Amino acid sequence: MNVTKYVITGGPGFGKTSIIDELERRGYNSVHEISRTIIKEQLDTGGDVLPWKNLNTFSRLVFEKRIQQHINAPQKKHSFFDRGIPDVVAYMVRDELELPEKYVHALSDYNYNEIVFLTPPWEEIFVNDNERKENYTEACDIHDFIKTTYSNLGYQTVEIPKLKINERVEFILEKLGLDK
Repeated sequence: MNVTKYVITGGPGFGKTSIIDELERRGYNSVHEISRTIIKEQLDTGGDVLPWKNLNTFSRLVFEKRIQQHINAPQKKHSFFDRGIPDVVAYMVRDELELPEKYVHALSDYNYNEIVFLTPPWEEIFVNDNERKENYTEACDIHDFIKTTYSNLGYQTVEIPKLKINERVEFILEKLGLDK
């Protein structure tokens, strides 16, 4: 695959968004995590499309929005995604939800670069909040499901070292040969 869509993923609270923000600051196209946006909107409006209230509908909405993010990403520009479509599947498998056939097809229809970067479990930086309710143990479990899902789909997962944000970004850019 020679796709310029790169995924940064891993369990919640392990530094993905900080990395994405730094890549964006450096001029790279960044595609932000959609789950937190949906959760915040639902909390603000009193909605119930929340993972702890209506997981099936929440997963469907995240799936649809991730497909749109993939489609809308520039074709001739490097884009870094804070999570990808396979993340939805990993969460659904973890939560023992039925996986619709169209989700399975989407995994081959919407590809990312073969190298997927994982933020490893890192208790020292882990925080949860109103949108991220998982505790550290749950976040580690989610991380394992995400890593397994991407590996099973043929992606090469690369763990990002536990370093300062700018050093983590340098690691990613060097691994991809993207010196800016």
